[in-house]
Amino acid sequence: MNENKVYEAKSKSITWGSMILFLFGAFGFVYSLVVMVRSGAYDTINFMWVFKELFSLYFCFVALNLAPQKVEFLENELVRITYLLGNSITIKQETFKISRAKNVKKGWAGWLMAKGHWMYFTSDAFPELEKYLIQK
Repeated sequence: MNENKVYEAKSKSITWGSMILFLFGAFGFVYSLVVMVRSGAYDTINFMWVFKELFSLYFCFVALNLAPQKVEFLENELVRITYLLGNSITIKQETFKISRAKNVKKGWAGWLMAKGHWMYFTSDAFPELEKYLIQK
């Protein structure tokens, strides 16, 4: 029986970036509500305003799921990826392929799309996962 391999994020720069994106979007939502209540401009509430606010809130929560915190390779050929809020997804190990992206720092970076989630991996946070990069 093999032991599970668990990789924790070593660098928290991507985590802080996703938190800043979330807080910026949440601040924008609250600020627009406060301005509307103070000015009494309730007539500006229409479908497009509601759509824009819900769309921006959706992207705030997507930003929290950009930076994986832990990657576990389970013994039954599965990979569990855990995010900032503790939620996780499990995918097959054969689909765990990271596409290469540009990294401003030295090292590698890449994106993984699985089950509707985009995840961003860097060599700063997960240096052990370099072997899962798609070679071009």
